[in-house]
Amino acid sequence: MLPGATWDNGVDLVAAERAASCRGVCPDLTDEETRRAVLVMTEAEKSAKEISARLGIAERTVSRWREEMGLS
Repeated sequence: MLPGATWDNGVDLVAAERAASCRGVCPDLTDEETRRAVLVMTEAEKSAKEISARLGIAERTVSRWREEMGLS
């Protein structure tokens, strides 16, 4: 990925970052963008509960995706 890129393999990085920022309304995200937001929020030390509430997904999904990404 090039520095300053806003897309990575079909993932809108700006949308994922906006969702992860917890400011304003969470944008509609694809599954891959949601996974990217989970990664960013996990790196920011957000809990699975906080992430699931912000992104509108199950806490178990957050935990499973973290495990799949090697973040658990």
